[in-house]
Amino acid sequence: MVTTHLKHINCNICGTDNTAPVATQNNYRFVKCLTCGLVYMDPRPELEVLKSIYNSYHQRNGRDEYSWEVLMGDIFESVSSLLVNKFPSRGKILDIGCGYGHFLKIMEGHGWKAEGIDPSPNTVSYARKEGLDVINTTIDEASLPESSYKAVTMFYVLEHLTDPLNALRKVHNLLAPGGALIIRVPHTTPVVRLLSALKISNNLYDAPFHLFDFSPSSITRLLEKSGFTSIIVMPGEPTVPHRQTERLVSLSSGYAAKLLYNLSGGKLLLPGVSKTTIAFKPGE
Repeated sequence: MVTTHLKHINCNICGTDNTAPVATQNNYRFVKCLTCGLVYMDPRPELEVLKSIYNSYHQRNGRDEYSWEVLMGDIFESVSSLLVNKFPSRGKILDIGCGYGHFLKIMEGHGWKAEGIDPSPNTVSYARKEGLDVINTTIDEASLPESSYKAVTMFYVLEHLTDPLNALRKVHNLLAPGGALIIRVPHTTPVVRLLSALKISNNLYDAPFHLFDFSPSSITRLLEKSGFTSIIVMPGEPTVPHRQTERLVSLSSGYAAKLLYNLSGGKLLLPGVSKTTIAFKPGE
């Protein structure tokens, strides 16, 4: 746990300091903005402290490049199909937080020019050995050409960033007019509150790695404020964890969420499961 050098922050969406406590996990407090509904860690470690904890992030709990590929494989395939259908002429794509580069390899196989960035030197080294175009940096520090990407993806990245609003505004600038952003984020708070009511301890916020938790309404507000339009929030495919119990929970809740979404004609989203969001930069 990293509990030193904590600082107070205001809401990243509306900028107010008007919150109510949600939960405390690993000695970190999560609050909900009473103005716009965003859930976030407050106070939190300083930026330099947070950056230092990602050197071995992808290797936690015995994970390796293969387990990450299995965990995210179904999500990667579904998103790649979505983008191929949306942009039959292909183009250039940027995967922010690309990890070992599994999604980049899939997109290259579909004829895209795929680039990635990631703060972990270990995963970047692996991706480069696979011949992938990957840079060891963050979206905040990256120097990339504006209006040059047809698509940008962020799989389980936004909740880790200290300033999601600023990051999304930068992504908006990187996209060509008519370009698409696809985000995958957890929506943990409903489950945390349920388990808390049942007096069941948990570490679902994964503090201090996760700094935010996004509901469908808060991710939509954030994207709109960043300049995106035509925003669609949907369940997407579930992750496939290595441990059997975690896999059962993930797959059963994920498929239940997809069933509810489809039966309701896209109107109902199951609380507590991760969501995939697609949004567009106005243009073509």
